[in-house]
Amino acid sequence: MDVAGLARLASSADRAGAPEAVRDRTVDLVADVVAACAAASARPELRRLVDVRAGLDPDGPATVIGSPRGVPVATAVLLNGAAAAADQLQDGHRLARGHPAAHVVPVALALAEARDLRGASVLSAVLAGYEVGVRVGMWMGGTPDGVHDIGTWGQVGVSATVARLLAPGDVDVMRRAIELSAAAVLLTDARTVFAGRTGSHLFLGASAEHGLSAGLAAVARLAPEPGSLTRHFAAVTARSPAPAAVEDHEILRGYVKRHPTCAHLHGVNDAVAELSDVDAHRVVDVEVRTFAGAASFDEVADTELAARFSIPTSVAVGLHTGLDGLSAEVVADPAVRALAEKVRVVHDPALDDDYPAGRPSRVRVTLDDGTVREASCDRPAWDDDPMLTREALADKALRLLRHCFGPAGDEVHAAVLSLADDAPARHLGSALRAASRPGEGHASGACAR
Repeated sequence: MDVAGLARLASSADRAGAPEAVRDRTVDLVADVVAACAAASARPELRRLVDVRAGLDPDGPATVIGSPRGVPVATAVLLNGAAAAADQLQDGHRLARGHPAAHVVPVALALAEARDLRGASVLSAVLAGYEVGVRVGMWMGGTPDGVHDIGTWGQVGVSATVARLLAPGDVDVMRRAIELSAAAVLLTDARTVFAGRTGSHLFLGASAEHGLSAGLAAVARLAPEPGSLTRHFAAVTARSPAPAAVEDHEILRGYVKRHPTCAHLHGVNDAVAELSDVDAHRVVDVEVRTFAGAASFDEVADTELAARFSIPTSVAVGLHTGLDGLSAEVVADPAVRALAEKVRVVHDPALDDDYPAGRPSRVRVTLDDGTVREASCDRPAWDDDPMLTREALADKALRLLRHCFGPAGDEVHAAVLSLADDAPARHLGSALRAASRPGEGHASGACAR
């Protein structure tokens, strides 16, 4: 890994000078992350975390999405980061095997709000952190068994975001940020994530907060022993580090989630969506054939959060209500549970070679009269998808924001987009806080306290 070259790339990242598609995707990913955080802010476990953590801190300059109160920067980063992936609606990058924007956006917004920086700086910092994180992730070749990607390269991307935001153009600061973050990496438990345990929410928030600290230390000229990325980081986090074929703008090869499930399930979920006309009550058998990485998600879920990591339960919910209807009540429905028990997940070795180039899955549904319906997916929609439109991304963000904030969700979305016109980051913070005040936004949305 050419750390010096990576530092030069990131320190000079400039969203304004990038191609139009890159400029658009950068601000649209900010909207996607803000919307995902807003949607998750209603989760009871996250509300408890906000009450406990924010209750220890004085008021501060940074916004917690879903709360009208300002808190210190590090607190906002932790809490917004914890919400970013809680509903499994966060962005990702398949070839890097992780979630770049979900890590870097909460940090860029909190720091910029505290420093009263403007949209051009925010979006350039997001772009820098995204590109650094993804390049490190692609180079890693995955993580060791049992280690989740959150806390690894996403944290390095966060530190790069901090360096670009506070020391634009300074290659030395950027290199220190990358290497210092790599020297103090988090190793998070994949089983806690994939079992749908609420403690997994902490992982992304802690990763973002840790990356923030490393980035700030780099700005203050603290430095690690050179070579930490290839010496220490590679030894503890990378499965098979090797040069990867990268493109100029990896942000265009990322994905945005259509379904509120782990990305490994999206090939299955897309195939099931093609069978939406099937009468779920007539299904007697479902066979799902998929690659090894997805086939391990074969347990029937007992909770709504675990359902987001379960092929049988997500298939059953998809056939009954569609995955937009995933909730604790739906997962507990005896009819959904009975259908989930009929789903057989089969590892098909013939599909293994098509990952990570895709997420290949084959679904075969048998009805009570012997009719067989089949659908397949090689690469999920909205994943490195040239047909993904800004309108589709806006529809997703607005749906989530309106669900949380009611009509005020439109104002929050407009405030995010105004960053592209170099509006102050505090304009977005003000819109989020206003939407969260009783009687203004939350009172008519699902996030009302």
